[in-house]
Amino acid sequence: MAAVANRRERRSERRRSARSVLCVPDAVLRPGQAVVLVNINSRAALVESDMRLRPGAHTELQLAMQGRRTSIKGQLDRCHVSTLDPLRYRGVLVFEERFELED
Repeated sequence: MAAVANRRERRSERRRSARSVLCVPDAVLRPGQAVVLVNINSRAALVESDMRLRPGAHTELQLAMQGRRTSIKGQLDRCHVSTLDPLRYRGVLVFEERFELED
């Protein structure tokens, strides 16, 4: 356990919840897979889905932000099972270009 407690923070910027960036947490990965936005920063997003996420897949994240739709292209980097009952998956979408977040 001590090794986990001494782990160094590797993130270069903090993650923000959907609510903190005035975004509806319900989102879509093209071509139509419903996901929930767990958190986001300008380089990546953590999403959760009841359908399997495929690492390496190129996709587009569609968000509803401040009354308008926003699309961000990226590639799924990694995925894991987050819960078993019900079965849910979490994955990281790394953006092709930096995405400027608004407060």
